Amino acid sequence: MAIGPAPSPSAAPTRRPPRTGMGYVLPAVVFLAAFFLVPLVRVLSLSLHPVDAAGNPLPEYSLVQYQRVFTEAFFSDALVRSLLTALLVTVVCVVLGYPAAYALARARPGVLRTLMFVIVLSPLLTSVVVRSYGWVVLLSANGVVNRFLTSTGLLERPAPLLTSYAAVAISVTHVLLPFAIIPLTTALGGIDPDLRRASHSLGAGAVRTFGRVTLPLSVPGIATAAMIVFPLAMGIYITPLLVGGANQPLAGLRVYSQITSVYDYPVAAALSLTLLVLTLVCVTAMGAGFRFWERKLHG
Repeated sequence: MAIGPAPSPSAAPTRRPPRTGMGYVLPAVVFLAAFFLVPLVRVLSLSLHPVDAAGNPLPEYSLVQYQRVFTEAFFSDALVRSLLTALLVTVVCVVLGYPAAYALARARPGVLRTLMFVIVLSPLLTSVVVRSYGWVVLLSANGVVNRFLTSTGLLERPAPLLTSYAAVAISVTHVLLPFAIIPLTTALGGIDPDLRRASHSLGAGAVRTFGRVTLPLSVPGIATAAMIVFPLAMGIYITPLLVGGANQPLAGLRVYSQITSVYDYPVAAALSLTLLVLTLVCVTAMGAGFRFWERKLHG
């Protein structure tokens, strides 16, 4: 059998070098830079401009808008109320979402588990405006709740539920609850069942097993849920606007009113950036606190 001449090195197929990770990340980086960083820089520039008597931005630069944000109670109180509301909503979402996530993680694959996932995820497939209007229907003067209270004699006249702070907190919690259940379910589902069985075999009861095994191992899920819900609660304004009205003292609504009613864009930009920085600081502090707690639990 004749053997032909060996192919020359130049005839060998050339292999392209493998694409590095930066090549995959570059499109996302360009997208974020174009549609997030550039508008953010524009907002920062706008927040540094003073305004004239008619509210038009002047060409010079000043920190007067940030001085207004921190010294005028109309803005500073809204920042404090937004922070307290976000903390309240985050705690309630984690507390309410943990049992649901625990049930989802422990459920066996089948129709029941699929139905539970559909119930949890279906609100995310519905517009937040539609869900917020659902609370308007429930809590309005002629809504289901007031009609029940007046028909049973518990109230003589309809209560102003729709414009109350409690209605805002409850509706925001309802809107953001799925964002807490999903990471909690992932964390609880990743716990090895043999660890719980080992705890039971060593004489620990259900409560002690939960406190010494399940809860510590689910700390990453709690941290993820908190750090997702908290920023969303800090900046939310559609649900508070529809349920509580534009007079609710929340920073997001103050930004909305300054843009749509007062037309004071520089102070709205300053308040927006202050809210952003406050959110980043709080999320960073929460992350550091959870890491410290996890190191303490695991030694």
